[in-house]
Amino acid sequence: MALRMAVEIFMALTALALGIAAIVRARRAGEPVLDLLGLRWGPTAGRDLLAGMAITGLAMGGVFVAELGLGAITTAPATAGSSLLVLAPVKLAFTLKEEIMMRSLLLTGLLMVLRGRAALAVGLSALAFGCIHLTNPGASLLSVLGNTLGGVIYGGAFVLARNLWLPIGLHFAWNFVQGPLLGFPVSGMDAGGLQQVHDLGPAWLTGGSYGPEAGLVGIVARFVVMALLLLWVGARARGASPALQAAAS
Repeated sequence: MALRMAVEIFMALTALALGIAAIVRARRAGEPVLDLLGLRWGPTAGRDLLAGMAITGLAMGGVFVAELGLGAITTAPATAGSSLLVLAPVKLAFTLKEEIMMRSLLLTGLLMVLRGRAALAVGLSALAFGCIHLTNPGASLLSVLGNTLGGVIYGGAFVLARNLWLPIGLHFAWNFVQGPLLGFPVSGMDAGGLQQVHDLGPAWLTGGSYGPEAGLVGIVARFVVMALLLLWVGARARGASPALQAAAS
């Protein structure tokens, strides 16, 4: 617990330092801070939020069906627990915290330090995102890979969409459908659920007690999400105004 807290504090301070440096630079250049951090509610924000939720919700549903079909999990009725009305805002608040820290602050700061080298900045921020989960219960090298791929998805969405709403939708629905709706553990944590999922293994396939991010089925799903994300960004740009098409390119 102490190690986990120390890692989170270090990452938060690093993100804050880089984010503040980027904000100061943007203010000097006359760039609006909300635009820099991706927090402005623009013309595509609502669609991006809903599209992100649809993409990862569909992918996590596919994970559940695949693992059930492979005989790797069974389900049982849920025991008494928190209602979805309680769990949804909690998951959303947690998602907002992580996305602001890892994308709005850390990734934006890295883009500034690396002079706009987006692929490198996204890769470094994604690796940091994967490593901060290493202290979670049941974490493994596969879980780091799975979470790092998640960081690539959310960071790529932030850079491509030029807003935080698409990664928020992607991140929130992945966790919410995974835990509170389907009953999987989320990054090693029990997240309640409308049902209980009993893992039959093997852990390399299902992710075991950590959750689907740490298993082969979940990792394959990450690549499916990447493909769907690219399709959405392409469709978004084709249907947008010329200014928005330039922003998404």
